[in-house]
Order: sequence, then C-alpha cells, then structure tokens
Amino acid sequence: MRNTRLVPPRTRRRASPRPAPVVHQDLYSEASLRAAHVESNGHQARPPKRRTRSEPAATPATPATPATDDQSDDRESTTDEDTADHPALAPPRPAPRRPGLIPTDIADTIGPVLGKAIADIKAHEDGSRRGGDIEDVHKMRVATRRLRAYLKAARPALDRTATDRLREDVKELAGTLGVIRDHDVMIQQLHHEAAKLGDPDTGALEHLITRLDRERVTGRDQLITELDDPSYGELLTELQEAAQQPPVADPWADLHELAAAEWLTLDKAHRKLHRRYGNDPPNDDLHELRIYGKRARYAAELLHEKGSVAAFLEALAEFQEVLGDHQDACVLEDRLRELVDESGDPHAGIAAGRVIQGCHERRVAARAAYPAAWKKAAATGAKAFAF
Repeated sequence: MRNTRLVPPRTRRRASPRPAPVVHQDLYSEASLRAAHVESNGHQARPPKRRTRSEPAATPATPATPATDDQSDDRESTTDEDTADHPALAPPRPAPRRPGLIPTDIADTIGPVLGKAIADIKAHEDGSRRGGDIEDVHKMRVATRRLRAYLKAARPALDRTATDRLREDVKELAGTLGVIRDHDVMIQQLHHEAAKLGDPDTGALEHLITRLDRERVTGRDQLITELDDPSYGELLTELQEAAQQPPVADPWADLHELAAAEWLTLDKAHRKLHRRYGNDPPNDDLHELRIYGKRARYAAELLHEKGSVAAFLEALAEFQEVLGDHQDACVLEDRLRELVDESGDPHAGIAAGRVIQGCHERRVAARAAYPAAWKKAAATGAKAFAF
C-alpha cells in the first residue's frame, strides 16, 4: 500500500549541470551508409563504434586531385552569405529516413509522447496549485507517471545517465502529487459515505474529513513550494529538450521487443505471486502487480502498429481498474483506522466502522473480478507478443 503520510519539502539539488545528451540516429549520412560493411547474409552489420557529433562523417574514398590556385581561392573565399545565396553550398542535411536503413523508430516515437505528457503537466499545473478541481491533480500526476514509464520502457535504447536523472527528478514531483491525490480520493469517498449514514454518524465522519482536508492543504502547500522552485522550471526545460531531441543511444533497438519484455516481467511477477501465496495474495503485493501492469501498458502504447496490441491495452486498462479499486479501498480503510485511533472519539469509531465495512466489501468484489481480468490480460498479451 502506498504510504500517504506527508514528508517535508525537498529541494532538488544538482551537483553540476546535466551534460547535453548525444543523439545518434540522424548522424548517419548516405556516404557513411554506402561505406558500411555488409555481411554475407545480406544484412547491414552494426558499426562497432557509433560516431558522435565531434567526429567527422565518413565519406567514400576518392582519388586525390591537386587543387589549382584558383580553386583554393574559391574555397577560401566562400562565406556564410555565399552559402545562403547558393543552397547547393548549404551544410549537408541528414540522410532521408528510410525504414530498415536508417532506424529512427525510437526518436520518432518517444519524442511525441514525451511532448504530450509535458503539455499535460503544464495544462494542469495552475489547477493543481489552486485545488478547485481534483481532476487537475489527477491528470498532472498521470502525466508524470507516463513520463517515467515511457522513459523506463525505452531505457535500453536511450542514454541511461540522462534518462535515469530525468526519471528521478520527475519521481519527486509525482510523489508529491500522489499524496494530494490519495487525500482527494479518500475525502471524496468519505463525503459520499457521510451523506448515506445520517446523524450522528455523519457529523462524526465530518470531523475525520476535516482532519484529512488539513493534511491535503499541507500537501498542496508542499506542491506549490516545489513548483515555485527554480529547479522545476529547469526540469521542464530539460524534459522539453529530451522530447525535441530524444537521447537515443541505440537506434537499432526494437520497440516491440521492449514492450514484450515489460509484458514478460508482468507475467513473471504474476506467476511468482501465485506460486507463493496461492489464490489469496496480500494487498501490498496486488498493488505491486498493478504497477507492473501500468509499465507494460505504457510500453505497449509506444507501438505504432497496434493490431492485436489494441486488445492487450484494453485488457490491461480493465486489469488496472480492478486492482485500482482494490487499492483505493485498502488505503481508505487503513487511514480510517489510524484516524480513529488518533482521535479517541467513540462516535468517530462507529461511523468509521460502517465505512470500513464498505471498504471490505469493495475489496472482496475487486478480488472476485481479478482472476477474470488477469485471464483476459494474459490471453491478449500472449497473442500480441506471440508467446
């Protein structure tokens, strides 16, 4: 279960500026590709060492031709103005992107999804500050989780130093948003329950809601502090740069293989969980399984050709919803028990007991729906990745 207790504000520190990531996929000119070694099976071999920006592009060997004095003068007198007037003299552009020859799937895929998530963060930042609509915090939190999930799914193909540092910084923001979101969900559910109980239980429950609301205000104050910190603006800038120019280290990586790996991790976690606990796994372990499901879902979202993957994504969404309902009931029940113990109010204990009974019923219902949700996810996952 997620720990919903608030933590003191933290300041993101950086010992030194982040080095600019090196992007490789557009550095392969037509000349270097023509000069690349081709194996006997007809496939182009991967170069043993990828060229960086500081290294000159490879060009085919041509016979040396002595330059005349006139030719030398012409080359030396070429200026930026001449280049602008004569497009033929402009700096060489990257070679055309052709599937199978110049791999760009990673950059073409990760850039837009990162950009969309960053746009969602910005779109819901003001609402999350003001707290008028709980959906703002929810959507901003989802965007941070998507950022981290996309970066993790594509991690084998990306520069790991740059990627891991971005994920770690986004994790801090996501954690703060998560605390507020947990309180939003609990308060909303308690208001719904209080309306059904009637006095005196309604009044007793309102006292517990007031306590949770104070904690939520504290969490929002912490969020505002983080958003006002200069490091938040720096983080958005770095994320935007990563979206515009993804830090690809291995452009030959296969997105389908990366998504399949996340699915296999989820499937392995499920089998391990049920080997150990049978058909009644602990609450916390079910929540962890849900996290694996989210990672598999976001990795599959990176695939362009959905096909059978679309059914897998739909099944994972249902799987997440079932385990999400289970987790929400667990969090509310545990927090209510803590609040009643802290208050020492017998009336609050009676009211909370009635709500806890509802939490128990929702957990039972979610556990009953869980096997069918998993069966559907497993079937569609096996079909999507041909296992």
